[in-house]
Amino acid sequence: MTTTSDIADKIAGEQNITKAKAKAIVDSVFKEIATAAVSGAETSIPGFGKFKVSAT
Repeated sequence: MTTTSDIADKIAGEQNITKAKAKAIVDSVFKEIATAAVSGAETSIPGFGKFKVSAT
């Protein structure tokens, strides 16, 4: 399983930024996806997926 910390570590290395800065960016991305979903908006990330809260 890959965690947000794993993703942040890879980004930090690839972008030559601190792990803390990369983690803050990763956390912000997921926060924005969640916020959009809760508000009813759909988030589409090509090659990864679409996110939207559905009423069931």
